[in-house]
Amino acid sequence: MELYDVIIIGGGPGGLSAAYSAYRNGAKKILVIERDRELGGILQQCIHNGFGLHHFKEELTGPGYAGRCIALIQDKPEIQALTDTMVLAVSKDKKVTAVNPEKGLFTVEGKTVILTMGCRERTRGAIRTAGERPTGVFTAGAAQRMVNMEGYLPGKKIVILGSGDIGLIMARRMTLEGAEVKVVAEIQP
Repeated sequence: MELYDVIIIGGGPGGLSAAYSAYRNGAKKILVIERDRELGGILQQCIHNGFGLHHFKEELTGPGYAGRCIALIQDKPEIQALTDTMVLAVSKDKKVTAVNPEKGLFTVEGKTVILTMGCRERTRGAIRTAGERPTGVFTAGAAQRMVNMEGYLPGKKIVILGSGDIGLIMARRMTLEGAEVKVVAEIQP
């Protein structure tokens, strides 16, 4: 079983920053495990600007911010990243069991394990979308990923529930992609 100084579960900006910090503080063998196909986390689907002002002192898009974080760990032999890798278990003795298409099922051990899987959208069920499988109904994050990363338009006539930042960002994005946003409905006054 391979032993690492630090194993980080989650390859978004928090995980990448933790890896970089561990490297700067002397860790010699660091592993970042990410379940998605690429590093960067949820930022990869957030193509609007507004990121990076505090950390990088300039306004960046989500992918731009993610790219800066990825660049911090690139070309550092002390830091290894596994993408498309699902963590199945973390034991009390800091053994991490994971699976991916390349290695299959494997277990690694860390002197330290850091969990940075923070930014995930609530599921459709958690936000009480009615029905068992309503056709054409998506969470804002799912629609955002479809349009911005996968290149699919979820429909030509759009109704958005909620006028928070992501709702309004998606209204603008859908309009720019040629969809007709019929309404942005808000329950609050």
